[in-house]
Amino acid sequence: MSKLTLRLKTLLDELSPCQTFADVGCDHGYIAENMLKSGKCEFAYVTDVSPVCLQKAVDLLSSEYKGRFKGIVCDGLQGVPKVDQALIAGMGGELICDILSRADFLPERIVLQPMKNAEKVREKAVKSGYKLIKDYTFVDEKFYDVIVCERGKDSYTQDELTFGRDNLRYKNPAFRQVIEKKIQVLKTALPNMTEIDSATAKKQIEKYTEILNK
Repeated sequence: MSKLTLRLKTLLDELSPCQTFADVGCDHGYIAENMLKSGKCEFAYVTDVSPVCLQKAVDLLSSEYKGRFKGIVCDGLQGVPKVDQALIAGMGGELICDILSRADFLPERIVLQPMKNAEKVREKAVKSGYKLIKDYTFVDEKFYDVIVCERGKDSYTQDELTFGRDNLRYKNPAFRQVIEKKIQVLKTALPNMTEIDSATAKKQIEKYTEILNK
């Protein structure tokens, strides 16, 4: 079984046992391989818009998991049979929102890991009929957000959309590092800002400081 990076291991840990699973934009297929090997899913779909990229995952899975997976060249969840759970990771938040908008179906459970614009993904997930059961920042050389969703109703405040609900509740070290870095960047830039920009930056610093100290 392929060795996972901390990022991929974190995503794998957030995936629940299920019958059918789809890894959207599967890259090398490591998550699907681990889902199948561990018995966390009975059948996996690996998908990518690029036939060349998808073939890497198909080659990885073919030796041990024939009959338990299928590779599909498709855009997002379009063309994927209904599954219990899906992972959409390693792409921009706006693209993830677009995938959710154009999906032929939305599974009962979905794990999302946007590379940027996480606030847009949170808002889209809530509007798409999901309850966000986990929503936090973690670090594996870079900082990442992971958003775990299950079907249900939810209501997010603006701060929760911007920063992530679990980040506000627990303020784990990775989230603290992100906010402290934002504060430091703004403070460093302040002397070279116009009066208007400086006023805006100071309000942002106040907000970030408030978030850390709540």
